Amino acid sequence: MTTTLVSKEPAQRRSITSLDGPWVLSAGVLIYIVMAVGLFWPTLPWSQTTLPSGAYGRGFGDPAQMTWFLEWIPYAIRHGLNIFHTNFLDYPSGVDLANGTSVPLLGVLAAPVTLSLGPVAAFNILLRLAFASSATSMFFVLRTWSRTPFAFIGGLLYGFGPYMITQGQNHLNLVFMPLPPLIVWCFYELLVVKRRRPLRMGLLLGVLCGAQALINSETLALIGVVAFFGLIVFAIVNRHNISGRLDFIAKAFFPALLVFLLLTGDLLWSMLFAQGHLVGPVYPTNALQGFRTDILEPIVPTDLQFVAPLTFAVMAYHFTGGNFTENAGYLSLPFVALFVFFAVRWRKDRLVLSASLLSVLAFILSLGNRLDVKGNATSIPLPEAVFAHLPLLDSTVPARYALLVSLFAVIVVTIGADRFVASLKDHRNPTTSTRLLDLGVVAAMLCTAVLMFPLVPLHTQRVPWAPDTVSTLNAIHPGTVVLTYPFTMEPWTEAMSWQALDEMRFRLIGGYVTEQESPNYGESFPSLIAPKVVEETLIKDQFGANKISGEQTIFPTPDAKADLQRALCTFVRRHDVGAVIFWKGGLYRGVDPSAAHQLFSDALGKPGVTNANRTLLIWLEPAAHCIS
Repeated sequence: MTTTLVSKEPAQRRSITSLDGPWVLSAGVLIYIVMAVGLFWPTLPWSQTTLPSGAYGRGFGDPAQMTWFLEWIPYAIRHGLNIFHTNFLDYPSGVDLANGTSVPLLGVLAAPVTLSLGPVAAFNILLRLAFASSATSMFFVLRTWSRTPFAFIGGLLYGFGPYMITQGQNHLNLVFMPLPPLIVWCFYELLVVKRRRPLRMGLLLGVLCGAQALINSETLALIGVVAFFGLIVFAIVNRHNISGRLDFIAKAFFPALLVFLLLTGDLLWSMLFAQGHLVGPVYPTNALQGFRTDILEPIVPTDLQFVAPLTFAVMAYHFTGGNFTENAGYLSLPFVALFVFFAVRWRKDRLVLSASLLSVLAFILSLGNRLDVKGNATSIPLPEAVFAHLPLLDSTVPARYALLVSLFAVIVVTIGADRFVASLKDHRNPTTSTRLLDLGVVAAMLCTAVLMFPLVPLHTQRVPWAPDTVSTLNAIHPGTVVLTYPFTMEPWTEAMSWQALDEMRFRLIGGYVTEQESPNYGESFPSLIAPKVVEETLIKDQFGANKISGEQTIFPTPDAKADLQRALCTFVRRHDVGAVIFWKGGLYRGVDPSAAHQLFSDALGKPGVTNANRTLLIWLEPAAHCIS
């Protein structure tokens, strides 16, 4: 069977050699680039003031956090600092960054842009590059199995599909996905084709897996789970001649492992053993398992699709625990029908069969630990519950298997469509049923293109602070410890953006980073430092309460009898706070910042520095000016 697959490729390409030239391939890549830029038009790729709106709007939350990481990586390298640990956030204890979304590889790749245009421009360029490079990678991988026009369409479906569009609103680390198709191609070459030397393929696989870990280690873990089951199936199918294949694989495995460890050794050490490393999952297991795919999700469009009837869009809001930023499993009903049809039609083809089984497996894993139907959890247990309690896999989000569902499903549909169109030429005397089948498949292809088309442009918005904010912050001396209001935590990440834009001139108390919340798991909320009533009061004021959405008490309610002025003065002296920043623009509707402003004014007097419209107030050397 392997020989048949390999021998078909040249024959398929010779039939349309004019579409395989370098100019055609370059044009395909250029189209991807233009489309990636068009997704966010009229925002330019190098914009220094605009970010995707994200889950919280106004450029806060995850996009702003990512700009901080893009600034931190080159800053740490230039100053000889540990890129995986810092006290520039969550001062004074600091935080281990290896368990978060620090994207060290992207930070290095974007360093020239970061150093010249700033981290926001670096984020925007990388985001466009994520779509274009992911589509391009899939395009060239699919060309090894299908003809160029179909490979180009497959690249579109992968690089600009619903998963990518959904994650592209918030998560650069989850949308920069050119490497998974290449990793799949390496496994195919090693297990099936065996045309290349195992040493060379092993080195390449190690580089790809290491690079993926340095972009997003969670995605690599998901690939590892699916690959593990895929290898079991492969061993069963090839049980009669498995010894020869295992020898070939072993010659590639050890070089791959060596290169992988060389690339990721520092990351793995920081994640597992370094001071401040996280013990347990990054969030409570129950919270992570709540982000799971609904059984109807592949056929119910979200409001990010161009065609999304209101009834379906409302239904989709209840999927993945109500977190629309993780609702990325949509494929469309025609696409699912094509996938089933092609998987059955060409089931004797090992590539189609393998991709079909792996896509179904990834979908089952994406359902999480129990089945959700129409947004309602059932008591039906599912296999992913096992992985929720395994080390290194207990931090994965089940819904993010949607990437692999899409990847393998696109392979099946691309190859299936290619062979289906080729088979039309063999219908010398087509019957009525054959004509109807052909028309049905063509109609499904057209419907798929329409229903998977995103609603563009994706929403972006300018940062809400005044243009002179960063220049005003230059009054703060380098290395100063800063306390901010709004207190720096999720989703109030504006101070992290200022810190990044101001080239890490100051250190922040608080931050939006993953750290140890209990002995058994992490959390994205910073640990409070004594006297805790200060931060408790600031947080209560900016939330309007010490609860989020009325569901969970995050921080204790401050002591109503506490002397807040005295506590604030004690706080700034004890922790060497060199500046206190008050910003009026960072709060949600209905939240009154006047109490925090009054506290700062009563304890510290008049602010020494303000911007032009007095929306940003800065108290320098607050300990020396404490009235209490």
